[in-house]
Amino acid sequence: MKRFLLSLMIISHFTFSNSCTKAETEEKPAPEFRSSIPANNETDVDISSNIELTFNEVVYLTENHGITVNDVSATVEALYTKLNLSINMTPGTQYKILIPKGALVNMDGVKLDEEIELMFTTKEETVRHKDPNFHIYLCFGQSNMEGQGAIESQDKTVIERFQVLQALDCSDLGSKGKWRDAVPPLCQCASGLTPADYFGRTLIANLPDSIKVGVINVAIGGCDIRLFDKDIYQDYTATYNESWFTDKVAAYDGNPYQYLIDLAKVAQQDGVIKGILLHQGETNTGDAEWPNYVRKIYEDMMWDLTLCPDETPLLAGEVFSGESNCCSSMNPIINTLPSHIANAHVISSDGCTGQDEAHFDSAGYRELGKRYAVKMLSLLGYEDIVTE
Repeated sequence: MKRFLLSLMIISHFTFSNSCTKAETEEKPAPEFRSSIPANNETDVDISSNIELTFNEVVYLTENHGITVNDVSATVEALYTKLNLSINMTPGTQYKILIPKGALVNMDGVKLDEEIELMFTTKEETVRHKDPNFHIYLCFGQSNMEGQGAIESQDKTVIERFQVLQALDCSDLGSKGKWRDAVPPLCQCASGLTPADYFGRTLIANLPDSIKVGVINVAIGGCDIRLFDKDIYQDYTATYNESWFTDKVAAYDGNPYQYLIDLAKVAQQDGVIKGILLHQGETNTGDAEWPNYVRKIYEDMMWDLTLCPDETPLLAGEVFSGESNCCSSMNPIINTLPSHIANAHVISSDGCTGQDEAHFDSAGYRELGKRYAVKMLSLLGYEDIVTE
């Protein structure tokens, strides 16, 4: 009897030990592919899309992982449960992503046990036809170019040949980078009447019906002109620390010059840049170096947009010079600009009415805008110009 019990105990112990060994050696699962962006066989994928593959657990790249895109070794980053692939995509192209067995490993050291192949196609490039009869003007500066005039009923109707390239996403106006009829505001979502308004309207009234006019307006009230210097703008992003200023700078991605240049390059796909409008100087009142600052910015624009200075005039307006003004002592300095830039022209503000010590009123903006237009039309060779 004792011998039987001993045997039973030995058998029982052996069985328990055997089951534990089996559990310890049981294979752990390999990583599983779950989804991708873009999806497999997706078409019309935007070339700016991120390429992302998601797995069911944290994964790591193995050494010499062998992941390819169109049979070329790919740049891949593993982040938690995702793989991000860097691909310089071109329009209308099919791409094949291949992830070989063993390219990934999970936290338990188990490697991917399947080959993953994904296909997608980028959308065809939209061909934009440049129209030589679409004349485009870049506008920049501070608060008066931004526009502080009340928008009145007479300002709310515009001929569709006058367009503005929307600079910011505004719920009531449209999306950034899209042309629309140039009904004010032309600068920011809640700005007012600006010289650009009646500049464009006056051009349209005098140019042949075959010609359209477009404006792009990037301006920031209170800014130093050097905020538009691409090499030192960082020193002038906080001229004022209040949100009314810093929020506007931030809206232009912290770099108004580059923001304007990027919009201008979009516009160059549709038309021809014919000139540049500037209204700035209040913040730089008394600074005799101002014309040199402007020359630097103008020359940068010519280079960055592949423009010819002889064919691209710069029209710079005087600051408000009415009664009790703050800054008209800047006008003699502004008037020296043509001696620094051969194709610069100064627009007089004399007689343009104002609403405070620095800003024109609506009538003043209309008049000043017409004066910009008269000068531009004369440079284009037009006579007998209509301004009413």
